[in-house]
Amino acid sequence: MNHLSGTISDSEEGVFLDILNSDPKYKTLYNEMVKTRAISQIPLIESKRASNYKLLLKFLNNELSVNFQHSFWQYFSRVAAIIIFVLSTSVSTYYIYTSYNNSSNKLMSYQTVVPLGSQAKIVLPDGTVAWLNSGSTLKYNNLYGKTNRDVLLTGEAYFDVKKDKSKPFLVHTNDIQIKVLGTVFNVRSYNDNPTVEVNLLKGKVDVSMINNENIGKLTLLPNQEMIYTKKSKTMKSFAADVSKSALWRTGKLCFMDASVEDIAKDLERKYDVHIIFQSDKIKNEYYSGSLNLNLPINTLLEYIDVDRKFTRTYNGKTITIKNK
Repeated sequence: MNHLSGTISDSEEGVFLDILNSDPKYKTLYNEMVKTRAISQIPLIESKRASNYKLLLKFLNNELSVNFQHSFWQYFSRVAAIIIFVLSTSVSTYYIYTSYNNSSNKLMSYQTVVPLGSQAKIVLPDGTVAWLNSGSTLKYNNLYGKTNRDVLLTGEAYFDVKKDKSKPFLVHTNDIQIKVLGTVFNVRSYNDNPTVEVNLLKGKVDVSMINNENIGKLTLLPNQEMIYTKKSKTMKSFAADVSKSALWRTGKLCFMDASVEDIAKDLERKYDVHIIFQSDKIKNEYYSGSLNLNLPINTLLEYIDVDRKFTRTYNGKTITIKNK
């Protein structure tokens, strides 16, 4: 919104204030938006806390107090305008915070949520860069960069970690923990996937089972991949073309001997759809290759069905696939 960015014109500002003060609900909505916008800047603010502190306080404490009278049509048109404004401010990444007390010390936890069909890039307070794939969540607290560099990941992320020998960078998932000092790697840990995958592009990482750092610990070197199987609780590593694991950032999906069912999960997250298979035979077909995720999903499904074995039915966000 132009008002929040400071680029609004005087005439637009008058209309905006008129709408804002016409109903207390609009002020409440505006305050929530101000709060959301401020929170969205948390990673940057954390890295430049001192220089931005006074500016942030001034921004959050800004009060608006202008009253206008409206005709019905002026009121109606401005209500429509505020609705359009609300819709236009939708973003693909939501920044959420929660507070809690721990031994009388108040901590703030920050959470970045990437909805289905979206991707996001964030810079953590220490300068570490994280790219989050569709349907992913990353959490950390306000002690990050001070006493720890711990993050909690659900989903998929590509990390370019700022080197700091005194504070290891730790990625916690539901199943494994990854410890690094400064490196580049990709982690794939969706709750509905049977495996967790770590691909190392640069540096070195140590991978261990959660809460069992000394059991089954593996050290990965560049161009190695680790796969943790949730059912058997086992880890294995091997040489791999790890660069393909990060191509999702450029809009490509690469897979090797992947089942149609597994490929469909990625497509569901990327396109925010639900794919139903009416045949186990289809789900267990295996493919290798790559897909351009900038293309429509119906085109991609045609590419996968190279032998024209399937039929597809589209109903809103639901896609049903069955044998011909």
